[in-house]
Formats: sequence, C-alpha cells, structure tokens
Amino acid sequence: MELRHLRYFVAVAGELHYGRAAERLHIAQPGLSQQIKAFERELGVSLFTRNRRGVSLTDAGSALLPAAQDVLARADAAVELARRYGAGQAGRLAISLTRSAPRSVVTDVIDGFRAANPAVDVWLTSGFTARDEQRLRERSIDVAFLRLLDDPRDDLAVRTVGGEAIVAAVTSTDPLARKRRLRRDDVAGRPLVWWPREHGPRMWDRMLDQVFGDGVRPPVAHWEPEEEHMLHAVAQGHGITFITEGKSATLHVPGVAIRRFADPVPTVPITMAWHRDNPNPALRRFLSHVGDLAALSVDRRGPSGPSRTR
Repeated sequence: MELRHLRYFVAVAGELHYGRAAERLHIAQPGLSQQIKAFERELGVSLFTRNRRGVSLTDAGSALLPAAQDVLARADAAVELARRYGAGQAGRLAISLTRSAPRSVVTDVIDGFRAANPAVDVWLTSGFTARDEQRLRERSIDVAFLRLLDDPRDDLAVRTVGGEAIVAAVTSTDPLARKRRLRRDDVAGRPLVWWPREHGPRMWDRMLDQVFGDGVRPPVAHWEPEEEHMLHAVAQGHGITFITEGKSATLHVPGVAIRRFADPVPTVPITMAWHRDNPNPALRRFLSHVGDLAALSVDRRGPSGPSRTR
C-alpha cells in the first residue's frame, strides 16, 4: 500500500466525483480512475460504486475512510515534524550561562528565541568558562555564554554580544564608600579578595588589567571560589574586590558598598561561543536569531550611531 493511493481514495471519497477529485489532486482523470482500480485490486475489495448518477462509497470504502484520513494526517504530521527539526524549529538546544552573565543581556536573547521557537526544547545550565569550553568540544552543550575563551582554538567560534562594567565592592565603613566614583589610584595597594585563576584565566587577567593596568598583579590577601563568597569576605574586612555590575545587582550583602569607576570605566565582554562543526539545526536557527537582533539594533541606532557594546 502506498500513501498516494490513500490520498487518491480520500480525495475521491470527499468529492464523490472523479473529475473534481482529479482537479484537486492536479492529475488527469483517467489516471486517477486507473489508480483507484489498482488500489481496489490490491485490497481485494471495491471501495466505490460507480453508476450513471455518480460515485458512492461501498461499505468497505466507508469503513476505510476514517482510518485512511488518520493515516494521512499522521504521515503529514511526521513530515512536518521532520521539516521543523531540519529547519531548527523543533529539537533541543543546550545552552550554558556563565555565572556572572547579566540577566538583561543573555536571558532576553534566550527568551526571545523561545517565544519565536516554542517547539525547541531549550535546556539551560551554568558553569565556569574552562568547563564550558570542554563541554562545547564534547558537544554536550550547543552554546555557551561566557566572558572570554581560555583556549581559543579554531574549532570554537566566538561572537561578542555585549559588554559590562566592572565595579568595586568595599565595606560600608571604608572611606572609598563615601566616594561617588573611584579611580585606579583609589584601589591600588589595597588588600584584594579574589577568585582562583583556573576558573577562567583570560577573564581573571582581563579584570585585573582593566582595574589595575596591563600586567599589574596585586597580591591577593584572601581567596574565595565565587562572587557571593567574595562579598562576604569583604564584609568581614578581608579586603576589597571587583565584580561585574550585573552581578552586583543580584547580590546584596549587608556591610558591603558597591561603587562604580570614573571614566575610563573598566569593562569585560560577554561572548557567545559554539563549535563550528556542530550540526544541530536548532543551533543554526539560534545563531540566526542572534544575528537578526544585532541587525535590528544597528537599524535602530542608524548607520552612524554609537554602539552599545564596549
């Protein structure tokens, strides 16, 4: 049995007229009549009664019709599903977010993609840069939003999607807390609370270069694994630290004051990375979505407008 025979049968059953059914199917009427006869011979039953008044279904034809319609509907749904997967409109997309990524930059992109592609299962996780690079190469994730690649080989593609200011965290009783804006000289020589370099070597270097100057590496007085612990260490008087502005908006530790820097403001980028050879169609669609957002942003600013990405 072929699906086309079921389609021919359903068309004739719906029209009860070979001529109209042939027009609907865009085939010649004699050919349609021959195909229906061949289908009946294959089944060993008559599906239609033919007389001078027209065409009517036999009992066998009436019994077959709903089942044939169901089979065709399922076949059409299967074809559509395959096409949607092939176009990236369905499937699964695994995305990892760096723990310091600001919500407004990354989640707006992801939420927009979800709204436009509800059949794609977007699976979110988080991790450090070094681990995310490994997972991209293992293909256990499709996209990683991170700061800077630590191992920027050619197998991973990278795109900058935003930038973010670095801010200082000091105790609320520190004289620096009384300043509206800080300068590099204000923080030089102060005890530093910091995080392990292996969590993200290039980000580690970038932040210190931006705050203290290229290649300047102040001694670390106290080590902590991540931002929240760092702020608690600051509150306990172990020193000052630096985090991203977006992260500071989500962490509120009593006894800690957040202060911005004067121009030139130290910044860190937000990048999106993926494996160049990843065949996932949902990834291609996601990259297109991000590209459309970038083009829209340029259009809104105008060709000579300022870029929002630092």
